[in-house]
Amino acid sequence: MMLNCQFSDEIIKTYEEMRMGKGSNKDKKFLVLKMQESSLQIDQELTQLSSLDELTANLPPKNSRFICYHLSFEMPSQNETSLREGIRTKMMFITWCPNDTNVKEKFQVAATVKTVKQKLNGLSATIHCSTKSEIDEKSMIEKCLTFMK
Repeated sequence: MMLNCQFSDEIIKTYEEMRMGKGSNKDKKFLVLKMQESSLQIDQELTQLSSLDELTANLPPKNSRFICYHLSFEMPSQNETSLREGIRTKMMFITWCPNDTNVKEKFQVAATVKTVKQKLNGLSATIHCSTKSEIDEKSMIEKCLTFMK
């Protein structure tokens, strides 16, 4: 099931600039979206944060968010002779839906995920989180490495 929600051009533009490393949003690490009735809006406050720990600490305890995270990591070497494989970047998609979110909003999140993923091209992996401990960069890197092999 997909929920028909309004998706502004500003969201797509911000995401593409962030993903491609161009424009005024090239240095952003996050694009955080919140639901406002039947539309998605950029959560300007959370989108301005610069680290995953900072973002995790500031997530609302009772409201959901969709987070595009520009993950950057060092690719581990494949053998002992090569020192390193280089830096890789991936766009991670995180759904934040804490346990204390009301049931109606949980259904809206579930129904909106597919729409968001269709509108935002180039998302590497999706992680669904209901507790802050589930938002972990190390597990995101491991998930990326799994599908890169």
